[in-house]
Amino acid sequence: MSIVNIYFHDENIYNVEKKPPEKPPKPPLYHSRFEHQVRQETKSCKDAHRTMGFSKIPQPTPSEFLRKNCGPRYRATKSAPVRLCTGHKPPVPKPGEGAGGGAQMMKNVDFKKENIKKVVTASPKKPRPRYADTRKGDFHDLERSGLMPIYMCKPKFGKVPQYLTRRKKDLTAQKERLIEEQAQQKPRCSYISQEERVELLRGLKQNWEKFQQEYQSLPLLTDTVPKMIRKAKLENNLKQLEKDILTIENNPYIYIYDDDQKDNA
Repeated sequence: MSIVNIYFHDENIYNVEKKPPEKPPKPPLYHSRFEHQVRQETKSCKDAHRTMGFSKIPQPTPSEFLRKNCGPRYRATKSAPVRLCTGHKPPVPKPGEGAGGGAQMMKNVDFKKENIKKVVTASPKKPRPRYADTRKGDFHDLERSGLMPIYMCKPKFGKVPQYLTRRKKDLTAQKERLIEEQAQQKPRCSYISQEERVELLRGLKQNWEKFQQEYQSLPLLTDTVPKMIRKAKLENNLKQLEKDILTIENNPYIYIYDDDQKDNA
């Protein structure tokens, strides 16, 4: 039979890990004895939905339709009076003091006669055009309504503007000036008579014979550049003369157009 030694101790696994110290409990909040009274007073002074309004606007009931004189009324704000006279007027002269020359002249004026004369000589005031849109006679201004063309009442309606008449006068003067200048100028196109035509044809043929003699007197061998240039120049002159002679012979009526006048103009 074995003997077992049993040891009793206070060691526990839950006591191995250290626990944080417990926090002391908070004291209760302070509440005034007038708290409920203050809340009731503040609620009684406030209106519901006064600042932000309703989340959903409630629809008015059928009995709350708009009646006469039930809408909002706004009071007219009185503006500060505008003073036209900034400075002070001179004081009224006393009976003993002598007034100026202007006051003496005013004494001799009869204001009644002057007013009667103004009224008699004044032109009568024309009635303003109006129109009535209802049978009870609600009148409105006719000029601002758009029913009457106001431009017809102008004194210049139907008349030619002054700038157009001025422009027309300038154009007519310019045309007359051009006609006078053209009349003073010489005609650019002139007709050649038969005698001049015969003389011109004779002179062209003489020039052709002259160039033909020079061309025939050229050497047969053109081995240098000046000889080649001279030969080509003579050939061009002969061709041009032959063309001009043929043109004059085929056209009995010839007109000459002056290019110098055109360039000068």
